[in-house]
Amino acid sequence: MRGVYGAVAVAAVCGLLTGCGGPVATPAPASASVAATVAPELAVVAGGGIAVPAAKQLPAGAAIAGPDYAVRLAEVGTADHLEPVVVTQFGKMQSATGVPREATGSIPAGAGNEFLFVRLAAVPGVQREPSPEVKARLRVADKTRTVEGIVAPGSVLVALVPAGAPVTLVVADAGLDQSVDVRTGTVGPGAVKAYLKPRPYGEVSYQLVGQISGEPNRTYVDLTVSAALEPYDHRKQGTWAPAGRTWLRVWVKMKITAVGTLGGTVDMRQSLQLSAGGRAVTVEASNAPVERESVPVTDYSVSDEVRMEVAEGSVPALTFRFEPKGALTRDGKPATLRLESSPQQRITLK
Repeated sequence: MRGVYGAVAVAAVCGLLTGCGGPVATPAPASASVAATVAPELAVVAGGGIAVPAAKQLPAGAAIAGPDYAVRLAEVGTADHLEPVVVTQFGKMQSATGVPREATGSIPAGAGNEFLFVRLAAVPGVQREPSPEVKARLRVADKTRTVEGIVAPGSVLVALVPAGAPVTLVVADAGLDQSVDVRTGTVGPGAVKAYLKPRPYGEVSYQLVGQISGEPNRTYVDLTVSAALEPYDHRKQGTWAPAGRTWLRVWVKMKITAVGTLGGTVDMRQSLQLSAGGRAVTVEASNAPVERESVPVTDYSVSDEVRMEVAEGSVPALTFRFEPKGALTRDGKPATLRLESSPQQRITLK
C-alpha cells in the first residue's frame, strides 16, 4: 500500500508541474517594482537632508523676509534625474510630488528638462517662525506654479523645469509679494529690507507707588513698557506703513494689587506721554479694560498696544511717562489712583 500511495503522490506532483520531464513554471514574484514617475510641474519643499547636486553657492544677499517668514537661498544645483533615496522620500509625499508611494529606482527629468534644487537657510540674526499662511509659487519662464509645503530654513526646494529656463521664487505674505531669482540670487524690486535684520526693539520694567481711593494700603503698580519698529502691523486685519514710514508699536502691561474689587478702563491716550528726538509723538486712542487675574485673585492687570506711524529712522530711542488715567472703579463705585511720582523713562530701540 505504501508503494501505491507513493506512486499517486508522484503522479500528482508531476501533474502540477506539467510533467516531470517537461519545463517547470517559475512562480511570479510576490510584488513587482513600481515604475517611478513625478508630477510634470513638480515644485515642492522637502526635508533638508536632500543633497543639492553640483551645488553652486548663491550671494549672501539672496534673501527675502516678511512679517511671518525669513529665508535665504544658500545654494542651487541641477540634475538630469532624481536619486533613489529622493524618490523614496517623495513617495511618502505622494500628494505633493506625484511619485507613487511604492516607487523605486531613479526618475529621469526627460528630454529638455532638469531637476532644480535650492537649499533654503536662515537669514543671519533673524528668527521668525514660518507661518502656514505664507504662500509661495515658482515663476518658470512665463508660467507660474504653486510651491507645495512651507518655505522655511533647513529645507530644500525641488522643481522639474525646462533646462536653463529662468526660475523665480515668489513668496506672498500679508498681501505683499517678494521675489528672488533662484539661479542668480538676485532679489526683486519689491523686497522689504527692514525684515532682513532684527527688528528694533526695547523694553523697560519699573514700579510706581500710589493710593487708590477706598483702599486701606498703598498701591504698587508694576509696569512693563516695550516698543518696536515694524513696517507691518497685524492688527485690524493688517496694515502696511506707507513708503518711507514705519509703525512704532508700543505695548503697556500694568499690574495692580488691591483689597477691593477693581474695574473700569485706562485711557491710553491720556496715560502715555511719548516723545522721540525731543518731539512729542501722538498716542493712538485706546481704552484698555482692568481685568482680574485668576491667581492670585487680588491682582488686576491692564494690557494694551498702541501704534503710531513715524518716519523710518526717526526713532532710535523713546522717552515716556506713564500715569494711569481713565474710568477706574472699586467695588463698583468710581475711584481714583493718585501716584506719589511718575518719573520719565527711556527705551532704546536696538
